[in-house]
Amino acid sequence: MAMRSGFREIFYLFLLALLISSLQLLRFVLQRPLAQGVLTHEQLVLDLKTLQQQVADYSAFIVLHPENLKRLQQRVGQVTVRYPQNIDLNRFNTEVRKLLSLINDPGASVSALPMASGILPIKLQQMQQRWLALDNNNQPIDSKRPFLTHIDGVPIQRWETAAKRMLAAKLPITTQLQQLDVLRRELGLQVKPTVTLTLTSDDSNITHLQLPVSDKATSKRSPAISQWQWLGDNTELFRFGDLERLENDRQLQRDFQKALQAGTLILDLRQTTGFSPILLQQLVQGRQYPATQPIGYGRYRRASQLRSDFLAPLGLVPLQYFQLFPAISVTLAKQQQPELSQWFAKTPVVSPASVVPATSQQLVLLIGPGCRYECEWLAYYAKDWRKTLLIGDATLGDMGRKHEFRLPSSDISVSITASLAYDQYGNQLSGKGITPDLQLPLPPNVKWPQLLKALRQYFGKINASGESPE
Repeated sequence: MAMRSGFREIFYLFLLALLISSLQLLRFVLQRPLAQGVLTHEQLVLDLKTLQQQVADYSAFIVLHPENLKRLQQRVGQVTVRYPQNIDLNRFNTEVRKLLSLINDPGASVSALPMASGILPIKLQQMQQRWLALDNNNQPIDSKRPFLTHIDGVPIQRWETAAKRMLAAKLPITTQLQQLDVLRRELGLQVKPTVTLTLTSDDSNITHLQLPVSDKATSKRSPAISQWQWLGDNTELFRFGDLERLENDRQLQRDFQKALQAGTLILDLRQTTGFSPILLQQLVQGRQYPATQPIGYGRYRRASQLRSDFLAPLGLVPLQYFQLFPAISVTLAKQQQPELSQWFAKTPVVSPASVVPATSQQLVLLIGPGCRYECEWLAYYAKDWRKTLLIGDATLGDMGRKHEFRLPSSDISVSITASLAYDQYGNQLSGKGITPDLQLPLPPNVKWPQLLKALRQYFGKINASGESPE
């Protein structure tokens, strides 16, 4: 009987374990699945941990301001608590942008929103402290009341504040202000298919306009001028996008060689990126004085995945190839930061053996926040060139090479700056940028007759005084 009782108990225990396992399996089967485009709390925690670790290991700007890493860690904890169950991907994308803004890296970027999100059905253009509301043709949607003061009844200043929370300090906010539904959620407003715009004039003539929200950028790009354009009076305009194209496009090279023959050459570099030095090499002849010392320096973040030739694509070589002036050596030696690599140098573009006669061409460079990488180096050198004038807005100081990674759960791509740039005296350029000679905000579509008239007056005064516009 004892054996039968023991067998029966074992059998009942087995049935009980089987029942519990079945109930657990049934719970998973019947559990309501997460909607597409949603992260669980566990996935959110994993992605935030990855983001935090990558920034700590690879960000060059964290070396400059380690206190920002502590701010990032604190904010990660707050985000983790704020979403105890799940979070949709668009909202998580926004949180990642806000976290990255804390390291104040002008080159940091996050991939686009993974799902459709409503945007403003108008274009915005800043005019001093106000915003113009424009249509697809860059004309005011209301010619009598051109200025936007409220969106959905909320003052535009609050929308600006919300947009700035997602960007590094110096980045322009125009594009982020277009993200209507993202900012609505940030401000705690209802997401709806229409938006109410409040427009006003200089004499406070107010009107309210209700428009349907778009889920994609409906505003077409500014009418594209040709790469090479004649503006009259021996003046040529040339616009550059990716500098790599000039290196590989034979026709573009021929067109640019023709433009170099003009009496006045205007280069629109406001949206110029890329690491190719070919434009600098062509412009520098007859403008820059020869040098034997490096014309710039760089260092990268020491990390396991970054090789010693990490800065080679930026044209930097080991410092051992140069005999530096004592003052420069002292300046570099004072910047002891063990998290950064040894120093690398940018070789002189003009050597004493390659000097050519000074050019008589007047050169005008239009620059702004969209001028990045090698374009910023060009703007830095051009500040000292003969017969050269820089106009526009200051650049961002986005001159470093990037480290890219993906967050495992959300599949969001993130890019952060892993190296720093310094000028020929060893002073930091990254994050500071280049200030133009004439700080003048320029609209996407420049009114060339007015600008040319102002340039002629400027160069006329310079020529009459015998000075050089440096």
